[in-house]
Amino acid sequence: MSPFRIVTLGDSIPWGQGLLESDKSDVLMRDALAPSHPEGVSLERTAHSGAVIGAFGATGIPEVGEVPASRLTIIEQCDGFVNSPETVDLVLLDGGINDVGVATILNPLALIPPLASRITRACHDGMLVLLNKIGVKFSKPSCRILVTGYYAIVSSQSDPAGVHKLLSVHGVAIPEFVEADFLDPVVDRCRQFFANSTAELLRAIADARDPRIRFVPSGFTDANAIFVPDTSLLWGLDLDDGLSPEDPVADTRRPLCDVAHPGPLEVFAREQCYRASAGHPNVAGAEQFKKQIMGAL
Repeated sequence: MSPFRIVTLGDSIPWGQGLLESDKSDVLMRDALAPSHPEGVSLERTAHSGAVIGAFGATGIPEVGEVPASRLTIIEQCDGFVNSPETVDLVLLDGGINDVGVATILNPLALIPPLASRITRACHDGMLVLLNKIGVKFSKPSCRILVTGYYAIVSSQSDPAGVHKLLSVHGVAIPEFVEADFLDPVVDRCRQFFANSTAELLRAIADARDPRIRFVPSGFTDANAIFVPDTSLLWGLDLDDGLSPEDPVADTRRPLCDVAHPGPLEVFAREQCYRASAGHPNVAGAEQFKKQIMGAL
């Protein structure tokens, strides 16, 4: 008998930014499904950090793994999958946040075009193009295609000092005249992205008209946002140690960032790459995604 086949497409969340291989959500899924599949469960992952959907084009040199890069786009990941896609049993994917831009979400001054229109273009228009391609590529009638949702990176429960540092990592400078009240508009934009992206992804799935496709919410709450003591499900930054990343693969990622951004004018991109795990699901967060996906199955 052939093994039960899982394919993971998407951006840094299904890739598992900052996570050891054994802690990634799709590996947890594979291991959870193994007892009910004596023929075995295989996993193929093309998701990587920074990937955009790419429905309206993308530029840049393709990267893999921990180094954030727009390409391979998720559409390129789909189009390039040639290993008997007609026999795949489960496709896990997400997409849209990088098309909108994390810095854009976090920046209260990024007003044109409006955040809502950016989310619609990415999470509905772009996702619909992707889903139509995925539906054709992964044609097995019993194949289940699960689109995972996002979460609010920052919430009202987040430590303002940490949020301020996170903004600096993403190049968001808060003017002095709004410095005292900077947290609320950042929280509002994160909530807007969470709510609107969920609605637009659901709309894209409905418009794809493929009963095999389902939406899986992250299940994260405000208490699980970045810099919330004890209950955060996201990697943060060490505020007492030069904003050092918290994840266990930071030392492995660092030389890859040096290679990807070697020039003296790339110092900001390099430093940002070092801290790429911030705001991504940690070990407990990956377990939460696994639970949500298992529930959907």
